Amino acid sequence: MKKMILAGCMVLAVALCAGCSSKSKTETATTASSEEGKKVLSKYKLPEITGAKKTQQLGEAQKGETIAVMKVKDFGEIKFKFFLKDAPLAVKNFVTLADNGYFDGQTFHRVINDFMIQGGDPTGTGTGGESIWGEEFENEISENLLPLRGSLCMANAGPDTNESQFFIVQAKPDAAKEIIDSGVTDLTEEQKKLFEEQGGDPSLTGSYTVFGQIIEGYDVLDKIAATPVEDNGSGEQSKPVENVVIESVTIEKAK
Repeated sequence: MKKMILAGCMVLAVALCAGCSSKSKTETATTASSEEGKKVLSKYKLPEITGAKKTQQLGEAQKGETIAVMKVKDFGEIKFKFFLKDAPLAVKNFVTLADNGYFDGQTFHRVINDFMIQGGDPTGTGTGGESIWGEEFENEISENLLPLRGSLCMANAGPDTNESQFFIVQAKPDAAKEIIDSGVTDLTEEQKKLFEEQGGDPSLTGSYTVFGQIIEGYDVLDKIAATPVEDNGSGEQSKPVENVVIESVTIEKAK
């Protein structure tokens, strides 16, 4: 099943894909997630994961907290912290896959400047991937987390269809403000302020699990987003002309 980031209509300076609506604050309450009945595939060794005591989307990682270091060939490194308390399934899935070398050698198969970059598919087509449970898992939506610039989110093909594909929001403040001004979102004033200051894509709010945030490497994110692209075969200008390769994703502890 093809994993897509679904968003509203095309906006002049903001590249969005077709299909998804935003949700109001009342609809973005935390979705309870449970590992009951979920058996991890035997081929995956589970690493120890240490989460922050308090959810704070922006800012540095706390000492001893689990982080990821993603090395992208010819571009540099991006470091992420995770939100284990708010998105335990997505964090456990990504960290375990990364620690088992799953993402090493994969590509960012979908890149849209001033929107996002997407990876996590071993086939590089946007149709592959698997979770550590061998099945799709549910969304984990939290009012504490927004699809801000630099957020690490699960890509899906509809509600509760998460596997291994992920995307990193790259849209800058001007793009976020344009979406807000278009009136396609239902946000609180505090949420609007965060988007206008940090950037991101407000139209994705409530539809995708936000489970991590960049703590270093925004310049690398922007370089990747600016890479030349061509038609991906379905009319969307999003396939990098030259492969953008994830050399490795290593799991470490913040110092």
